[in-house]
Amino acid sequence: MLLTTFGALALACGGSSAPAHGTDATATSDAPPTPTTTIAAAREAYGGTGTSASITVNAVVTAVQGPTGDQVIWYVEDPAGGAHSGISVFCDPLAATTCPCKASCAPHVAAPALNTLVSITGTISAYHGQLQLEPTAQTVLQTGSTPPPTYMASASDLAESATSAYQGVYVKFAGAAMVDDLVPPALYDTECNPTAGSGMPSCSGCAPPTYAGFEVNGPGSGAFFVEETFFPVVTLASSPECTSQPGAVPVTMGESFPFIAGILDVDPYAMKQVLSPVQPSDY
Repeated sequence: MLLTTFGALALACGGSSAPAHGTDATATSDAPPTPTTTIAAAREAYGGTGTSASITVNAVVTAVQGPTGDQVIWYVEDPAGGAHSGISVFCDPLAATTCPCKASCAPHVAAPALNTLVSITGTISAYHGQLQLEPTAQTVLQTGSTPPPTYMASASDLAESATSAYQGVYVKFAGAAMVDDLVPPALYDTECNPTAGSGMPSCSGCAPPTYAGFEVNGPGSGAFFVEETFFPVVTLASSPECTSQPGAVPVTMGESFPFIAGILDVDPYAMKQVLSPVQPSDY
């Protein structure tokens, strides 16, 4: 995305709640630390508040958010996949120059390419319902590794108010998905229309959450949200502010996708589940 999504900047630079960042991922002179757990086990053990003890996991990169040089969030997943096996990783590469923590945040752990197997150390915390791993160290173990098996998600897995065991995981909805709402209030009212009244005005500027996403297969129990989290790699755009952006592909009412895959997670703006395509081949 063009700016820090999910409001996570405050979490990483807000003071005592954020651990200091450690060495970059590219160090190869020392052997990587031995994994202490898996993402699935760590997510299940986390109590939902505060910061976990430090963990080390071996995991595959399943998504990377943001333009080159400002890739704030990426996702990693246990190589075996499965329930609870994925999580977002947050580390702001611009924090050293734009946030109060400044030099104490550098050097940064950087986002690797998709399908990179890494050893990553850090702590888990929650941001408005989304679990994040804040890294202190990361070592690349293998590039171009085999991605985890893809979970075939049902409509109930993706339901907007559900709390799926597959949050943080790359999943695929194999059925058709038809657009029924370009600016669903649940994704836009919090920022664009705080009073939640009728005639929702547009937000200003193409920035979170104005490209928050759209709804498919609704209204009703089969509906779920599709979010443009990984713009500009995924160029779908539904909000009026973003459809005119260079490279944007406007989503239209009634448009049908034969399938949709991506990361299933919580949008902390809306605190609703969303499915976020990672590449154009995901829809």
